[in-house]
Amino acid sequence: MKMKHPWIKGIIVSVVLVLGLGIFPVQLPFLHMTYATPVAKAATPKYVTTANVHLRKGPGTKYKGKTGYVSFQYIKKAGKSSPASYAAPSTKTPGTYVKGILVVNKKHRLPSSYNPGENKQARKAVNAMTAKAKKANIRLTAFSTFRSYDRQRVLYNNYVASHGKKQADRFSARPGYSEHQTGLAFDIGGANSKHWAEDSFANTKEAKWLAKHAHEFGFIIRYPKGKEKVTGYQYEPWHLRYLGSTNAKKVNKSGKTLEEYLNIKG
Repeated sequence: MKMKHPWIKGIIVSVVLVLGLGIFPVQLPFLHMTYATPVAKAATPKYVTTANVHLRKGPGTKYKGKTGYVSFQYIKKAGKSSPASYAAPSTKTPGTYVKGILVVNKKHRLPSSYNPGENKQARKAVNAMTAKAKKANIRLTAFSTFRSYDRQRVLYNNYVASHGKKQADRFSARPGYSEHQTGLAFDIGGANSKHWAEDSFANTKEAKWLAKHAHEFGFIIRYPKGKEKVTGYQYEPWHLRYLGSTNAKKVNKSGKTLEEYLNIKG
């Protein structure tokens, strides 16, 4: 039969071909025909390796510009990952706790028998922070971490002998009153060791990086500038205290010292 409208013939032929391919039909009301709606093909998920691995030849995971087969235990889906979270320290240790945070300052002490060494969670966070800083061309070094009660006693007595008790008390803790005894305090320095534990550290790029990013790894700058009357210690931009991600972010956001945040005396 000859059609008055050749373009309809084209549509019919297309519909026949589509139906022959088994593609899902959709009704066209104005022609009482059907046409095919292409089903979107699901995107193939992309993966990246989570460890330094060797790939077997063939299609699969991309690693350092190469593709190959790799065990699923060494891969994860590519894309933005959630920020790392660092757990709060255990509360099953001696000392004074306020809102789940261990408080060690001029008013609250630790027993001389408590010498736990470096806290593993805090060390893990420091290592992660150091690695992150390195990517920004910032070199960080933890030059003073855990100190035992006896070690702090020797240091404090030496400072008193050299500077007098009043001056020593501004920058050194009496034995039993040092955060370093908790294993949660880390003194961080930069590439130039001459600035370590010195006022000049405040003007370094490392100190500025720490002030901006330390809380992301569960740390706070424990003795901020202008807060000596509150904390009892002079400004120490190098002295970091580990609280864990949740608490560190809250304290940092508040803009307060730990004493002010917990409403306690220093």
